[in-house]
Amino acid sequence: MDQMVEINAGAVVPGEVARAQELRVAIQAEMEREGLSVRDAAPQMEMGYSTLSAYLADKYQGSLANLNEKAAKWLDARRRGRNLRTRRRAPDYLETPTSLAFEDVFAHAKGTPDVGMVTGGAGVGKTLAATEYRRRSNNVWIMTADTSMRSPTAILRKLSKIVESTERRGLLVLDSIVERVEGTAGLIIIDEAQNLATESIDLLRTIHDRAEIGIVFMGNEPLRDRIEGMGRQASHAQIFSRIGMRRKRDKPQVKDVMMILDGWGISGKPLRDLCRYIAMQPGGLRGMNKTLTYAHTLAAANDRDAVTADDVNRAWRDLTTGVLPTFEAE
Repeated sequence: MDQMVEINAGAVVPGEVARAQELRVAIQAEMEREGLSVRDAAPQMEMGYSTLSAYLADKYQGSLANLNEKAAKWLDARRRGRNLRTRRRAPDYLETPTSLAFEDVFAHAKGTPDVGMVTGGAGVGKTLAATEYRRRSNNVWIMTADTSMRSPTAILRKLSKIVESTERRGLLVLDSIVERVEGTAGLIIIDEAQNLATESIDLLRTIHDRAEIGIVFMGNEPLRDRIEGMGRQASHAQIFSRIGMRRKRDKPQVKDVMMILDGWGISGKPLRDLCRYIAMQPGGLRGMNKTLTYAHTLAAANDRDAVTADDVNRAWRDLTTGVLPTFEAE
C-alpha cells in the first residue's frame, strides 16, 4: 500500500502519485513566476532535461519518490531564497563623511593625474567607496592584490586583463598596458595594496609616470607604514615622493555609523548605541551590517519587521561567539 502524505490544504491523499501532482503544479507556477524554462530548472533540481520534461507532463515511467524529493527540495530552496531577498538588507551606498574623503583622493589622483593613498582598518568602507566611484566615473579600473601576486610579472598579467590590453604575456605586457590607459584621463585603484612587494609598487609608479594616469594605493595600516618608510630610504624615495593626497581612517566615524543606522531604520538610543559599539569593533561597518542583516532574519522568523536588542545580541553571538554590553536608555 502506498504511504500517506499530507498536502498544504491538510487533506490526506495516497502516496507519491498524488504528491507528484501537487509538486508539478507548484513547479510550473514557480517557473512561470521566475521566467525559467525546463532547461533552466532541470540542472537546479539535479535532473536531466528529458527527465524533468517527462515528470512535468505526467509521463515519467520510473519511480516517482526520488524525483518528488528532488522537486520538493528545489521548491523549498526557492521559497527560502525568495524570503531572504525580501528581508532587510544593508542600505545602498551612502555618501558618508568617510566615503566622501576617500572619493576626494580618487578624484584628485584621476584629475591631476597623481598618486594617492587610502588606508584604514577593515570595514571602514574603502572598497565600497572605490566601487561606487568606478560606477559613476569613466575609465576607472580596480585591481585587488593578494599574496599570490607578489611578483611584478603577476601584477602585469592581472592588470593587463583588467584594463583589457592587447598583450597578456611576454616582454610587451608593460608597453601594452601603458598604450591602453595612456590618454584616457583614467585611474587605477589597487585595493589590498599591502600585499604588494616593493618592486610591484615601483612598477605601478612606472605605469603612472609613462602613461600619465592616476594611481591610488588602498589598504590597511601596514601599507601606510611601508609607503612612509620609503621616504627614509634613498633607493625608494622616488616612490614616496610620488604620493600626493592621502586619507587615513582607522575606524568608522560616528557620523558614518549614524547615517547607516538611519538607512537601516534603526531607532532608539539603546539599540543605536549597541550597533555603534559593534561598528567600532574589528570589522567596522561591515561587521555591523552583517550583524543587522542576520538580526533581521531572526526578527522575520518571528514575524516581526523591526529588530530588537535581543535580535542583535543573538546575531552577534552566533556570528562571533562574543557577548555585547548592555546599553540603557537615558
